[in-house]
Parts: sequence; structure tokens; C-alpha cells
Amino acid sequence: MKNNIVAAVDIGTNSTICMIGHKIESGKVKVLAHSIVPTIGVRRGVILNVEDVAKTVKNAIQKATADNKSYNVKKLYVNVAGQNLKSSERNIHFDIDFGQIVNQADIQHIYEEARRTEVDEEYKIYHVVNQSYMLDGEETINNPIGSTGKYLDATYRLVIGPSDYETKVEMSLEAAGFEMVKCIVNPVAAAEAVLTEEEKETGVVLVDLGAGTSSISVFYECALRHIGVIPFGGNVVTNDIKEGCSILLRQAESLKVQFGAAMGEYAPEDRVVTIPGLNGWEPKEISFKSLAYIIQARLEEIFEAIYFQIEKSGYIDKLGAGIVLTGGGSQLEGIANLVRFKTGMDIRIGDPIMGLINEEEKKLKNPLFATVFGLLKMALSDDRALNNKITRKRIAIPEKFTNDIVKKLSLFFEEDEAD
Repeated sequence: MKNNIVAAVDIGTNSTICMIGHKIESGKVKVLAHSIVPTIGVRRGVILNVEDVAKTVKNAIQKATADNKSYNVKKLYVNVAGQNLKSSERNIHFDIDFGQIVNQADIQHIYEEARRTEVDEEYKIYHVVNQSYMLDGEETINNPIGSTGKYLDATYRLVIGPSDYETKVEMSLEAAGFEMVKCIVNPVAAAEAVLTEEEKETGVVLVDLGAGTSSISVFYECALRHIGVIPFGGNVVTNDIKEGCSILLRQAESLKVQFGAAMGEYAPEDRVVTIPGLNGWEPKEISFKSLAYIIQARLEEIFEAIYFQIEKSGYIDKLGAGIVLTGGGSQLEGIANLVRFKTGMDIRIGDPIMGLINEEEKKLKNPLFATVFGLLKMALSDDRALNNKITRKRIAIPEKFTNDIVKKLSLFFEEDEAD
């Protein structure tokens, strides 16, 4: 059983999370190991330095497997992020042969046609999500298999992004000695872990507050209807604290995490935190209320952009379940009240909804782990992700990446294969 495992890695802007697990007979998930390490080489969710990310991933796997080398992780489910992810709709018309019944092969044919949709140069389709079917122009049906008629219309949601997002992820994993089984966009992975089927049916928007970006995914009648990403996250809040309080960036991050709050009105007026002076400078005293107002100003700007994305989806009047907040930024004290005030919508904090089996594992039910749990859940349903049969493959590196770094990586692979 120890070799019959899956592994997922969430490569974030500030931190990278690895999780290893398997499914037990009851259907619940047993988390065997996990790790969190600082990320290097990523900005706003996009890989800038392949070598740095390779080191980060290798560090995360080594840390997670330090207590049990028998896990032998070689294959990974991994995320992809970036502010240029977007979605669009594709409608496909399919003529049904007279007297024939729609079957699985027909549905697969329509799906493949949607996947072959032409997109802008240097972009690719990451996911194709079914929206609805209509038979002979009649009202929407969920499953047309077994039906008959003259024609079938299918609507798909295409999740699109720059192709080099995935290429850089795959290059990084291969440089670290791992195989990428599948690459999942952040909003899709997080939704898999934190949303219920009832919420997706009623209408819900998932807001994933990351360090480098914030992503929005809208669901209605159990289908993904819209994806949007804004280039603002927890890091801009940290930078505002740094500038507003004239302190170091690491001090600002520590202040935000330990003492920050999302609404200045409710912060205590009589509490302060002292920042030690450096190189002979006097210590600084920063009030909790001043800190909260700095944070609130930036969060209001972020959620104005998020609300614009929700309006852009066209489903703002159909989101009966409101907003689910997840990601590291959702842990900030009072953020649910701020979002409720800014949007007028119902709010809940999105902890991963997973069938964990013991109290130690339940400590991982934290919004910070939403994306990696979603990746793990998807991996558990994909036989290719099992780490009991190792198959290595070499990726084709696009010509535009043939630079000094890639040359060094190619040399490393050749030496490795020669051993």
C-alpha cells in the first residue's frame, strides 16, 4: 500500500505545499505526509526561474518523505496559476443520424471537437468543462446519452491560458527528477476541495486569496460558468504595511500574520506592537488600529476588482450560496465581515471538505491547503498518478526556452541517463 500512493504539489508564489496520500476502503483520504517550504523563482503565480522552482519542488518532496523513504514519489499532480488565465464559451452543433441513439462515442466526439477549438497563438486550452446540452432545441438536459432526435447542441466552458505556464511547470518538475501527470489551474483545483455539490447547484463564487494573485470561479447548476484572476494578493497588502509603517518586508509580513485584521473599525485602540530598531535606530510602535486600516484599504480595492469579475460572469443574481473564501489570505481576522459589507453577499470560509480519518490529519483542514487537497483528490481518481509504476518521459522544450539555463538542464539529463 505504501507504494500505491499519489502525490500533489501546490507551487505558490510564497510557499510550496506537498501532500502525499491514498484512499482507504471506506473511501476516506489518508494523508501519509505533507510539507510546506518557501518558494523561490515564482512571481504572481508564474514561474520565472525553472532551476529555482526545481530546487523548491525537490525540497518539498524530500521534506515530506524524510520520515519514510519507501514512498518513492516520482509522479505528481501539480497546479498552474497566473493572471492571464481566462475562460470562454464554445457551442457545438451535432447532427444525429436518423433513427440513431446518442451514445458515449458521440459525446466524446463533441468533447474532442471543443478541445480542438482554435485559441490565440501561444495560448492553450487547459480544461474543457461541459455546461449543458439541448436536444432539437428543447430545454437543457444534463445527460443526452440514450436520447434520440435530429440534432444535439452542446455548450462548453474553455479554461485558457498561456501555454508556457504549463511548459515551465513541466520543465521544473523534470529538472527536479519528477514526472508531471497532470497540470490543473488553481481555481479548478481549489473548487474540488472546498465546494459542496449543493453550493455548485445553487450558485456560488469561490474566491481563492493567494499571495501573488486572487482567483475567482463561478458555479451555477453544477457547472463552472466563469474564471477570472486578478494580479493582487496578500503580497500587496504586506508591501502596503511595509511602506506605511516604514519597516522591513519580513517584519511587515509577520505583523500581518500575527496581528493583522481586515477592518480598522473593530481593531482595539489601546494595543500596540513594538518593532525592534535596526543598526541603532529607535524601536517603532505600531497600533493595531493603524495596521488594520492599512490592510482594509488594500483589501477593499482587491474586492472591488473581484466583484467586477463576479458581475462580468453574468451570474451575480443567481449566486444563492454567496461567496466562499479560501486560500492563505482568507485566514485574516474579520475578512468575512469586510467582504460581506463590500458585496452584500453571504460569506463562509472554505476549509477543505475531505474525509480525513484522524485528529492529526484534521489539523490540515485549513484554507491554506485548499489547492493541494483539490489536486490530491483529483489524483486519487486518476490511475496514472499512482506511484507504483514509474514511467519517465522526456518533454519537448520549445525553441524559445533554448537558453543557457535549458542547456545546463539538458546536460544534467544526459549525465543522469549515463549513470
